[in-house]
Amino acid sequence: MRNIVAICLIIASYYFVYYLFLGFVNPIPAPGDSWDYHIPISKAILDGSFLHPNTHLLSKQYFPGSSEAINSIFLLFHIPLTVSNLFAILVLAICCYKLALTFHLKRDYALLFALTFVTLNAVVRWMNAVSIDIWIAIYFILLIILLEKPKKNILYFIQLGFLSGMLIGSKYNAVVYLIVLSIFYIRSLMPFIRIGRIIAFLIPFSLFGLFWYIRNYLYLHNPVYPIPIFGLPGEDIFGSYTMWNVGLKHPLEMVNAFYGEYKFWILSVFIAFGVLIRQFVIKKDFHITPTTKLFLIGSINFLLFLGFPTSEQTWIMVSSFRYSLPTFIPLILGVFLLFEKYKKEELLGYIAVASMINVLSMIYYPKLLIIYLPLALIIMYYFSKKK
Repeated sequence: MRNIVAICLIIASYYFVYYLFLGFVNPIPAPGDSWDYHIPISKAILDGSFLHPNTHLLSKQYFPGSSEAINSIFLLFHIPLTVSNLFAILVLAICCYKLALTFHLKRDYALLFALTFVTLNAVVRWMNAVSIDIWIAIYFILLIILLEKPKKNILYFIQLGFLSGMLIGSKYNAVVYLIVLSIFYIRSLMPFIRIGRIIAFLIPFSLFGLFWYIRNYLYLHNPVYPIPIFGLPGEDIFGSYTMWNVGLKHPLEMVNAFYGEYKFWILSVFIAFGVLIRQFVIKKDFHITPTTKLFLIGSINFLLFLGFPTSEQTWIMVSSFRYSLPTFIPLILGVFLLFEKYKKEELLGYIAVASMINVLSMIYYPKLLIIYLPLALIIMYYFSKKK
């Protein structure tokens, strides 16, 4: 198994070094969201204008900006923003490893999980981009790590408030991820809650999270501007297109995008639902194990993700899967725990390598045609087992 992990580490290192080189050789971010709102928000944080935004900004420039503050540091020290996500992905790898250890995965498999996740197309695609979706995944992971081991001290609640604030202060749709985590962990947290600890939580939560919503309400009379909810002022910049209705209208294109971003790990959705149905519906067993908890969190996040915005344009369908990172972190980790339980770790390693190799194809189409490569590797695995 260590040989497989070593191969995965070499592949992951290659991607990191390659895109680090590209980031310094081509230091100008590509057109799109980077210039539409990520960079303007980062500059506004540097010059202080985020505190009193004018009414002539592009709609997206009123989005929450807590994670854009990290990009501001890169601007301040004149480090190309094209490598900012590489730093985020390195942090993501460490967090994935720590998360796997938190759920008592063996060290080799914890490392394999981390390497598997950070070499998904849904992650690698953004290595030279300017975005904050990787950071949302990081806060999500760190919150789970904290919530798995609640503590009584004030520092713990400050950290919890900071991470919760950074999560909802980075993107509006991240609020639903915090709600999902609250559903699963509030009961275990209740015995530790005291007035002083609540205040310790609320101060960083307000500064890094609620601030953006309060600012938008004061200046634009809509806390989630430009999203026009409950008749509040705004702009319908996303339209009525969601991952669900676009997927129903263009199923082949959506499946193609889904496979292209996650390869064989799309099966983690079906495995999770299968395990949950078998335990809760068929066996009537309502005991929550670490694996079922991860599958429940991931499955709920997946259902919520289906309501997230996208477009009928194929490249936007692909791009929209960056919202799904907090969905597939618990799902894939749950599959790792399941495979470890049934002693199928080596097969897991082959699947991981196969998915990593497929990352080499960065074009959008036709992704379904390259399915033969991981299939070939798994067939090779079974033949090697028979010898």
